[in-house]
Amino acid sequence: MSAADVPLGLRERKKRATRDALADVALRMAADRGIENVTVEAVTDAVGVSVRTFFNYFPCLEDAITRPDQDNAERTRRAVLNAPKELTALNALREAIGQELAHIEEDHERWELQMAVLRASPSLLSRFLAARGADERALIAAVAERLGQDPESDLYPRLLAHVAIAAVRAAVELWVASGRTRTFQSIYREAFTSLAAGLNA
Repeated sequence: MSAADVPLGLRERKKRATRDALADVALRMAADRGIENVTVEAVTDAVGVSVRTFFNYFPCLEDAITRPDQDNAERTRRAVLNAPKELTALNALREAIGQELAHIEEDHERWELQMAVLRASPSLLSRFLAARGADERALIAAVAERLGQDPESDLYPRLLAHVAIAAVRAAVELWVASGRTRTFQSIYREAFTSLAAGLNA
């Protein structure tokens, strides 16, 4: 059993629940009022915790909206490195990222709210993209480590990470645009199958 598989203790579960509640309330308030009309005090009052508690989890209000799960990049990195050796690097990425998106259909309301808030707030969008950029660099490094290549000088890890992220984005966009008439996972798998086939029509 890996460290990632060890069940969380009660204290850690409570901490995560508090963090999730703060992020959820901040996002909903931003969607309802606009981020400029939301304060940390309003969020903490709604959750029933102190302002100090908020800052134990997030450096600022914006981060509660744009980066609710800071462990995502590390979990994905470990999953890429720990994937079975017989998997290609592309399939290792598919499985690793797929694990992080396993609950997207249950969380579709949060995804849609977040996209609406980001569209309405360019400053938040730039922060969101910066966070995704950091995740992308971590993904490139993980692929390079799996392949025994250099993340700075070798093209393949960078190319693979970029196309995998593009596949995820395309799958999410199609899933939302289609009104979720298909399961996300079916679209996601199709996207990676197309990549593996070299995008041949």
